[in-house]
Amino acid sequence: PLAKKLDIILYSREQIVAERVAQGDEEDCVRRELPPAPWGIISIKAQDEDEEVPMQPITMMRNALGKEEGGSGVPLDKEKYEASVRYWDQHVIIQM
Repeated sequence: PLAKKLDIILYSREQIVAERVAQGDEEDCVRRELPPAPWGIISIKAQDEDEEVPMQPITMMRNALGKEEGGSGVPLDKEKYEASVRYWDQHVIIQM
């Protein structure tokens, strides 16, 4: 089936640089490799809902681990995490 909506996840150039540096890349190299755009597309999620669907629980957990582990460094919000678990308990992702 075709998705009704696309949810495009953007990170600022500075966030992308910070995460790559935290994972051990040299900042100068990262800045040279990235295009000069102020934002980068991180993910494109197909969906049928009109509003943004909750982030997957595993993504929330990884983000909370910190930039060194490949996350964004955003602390885990318990209410949002529980809403995510409830939502994804009733939905699946199909990859082709």
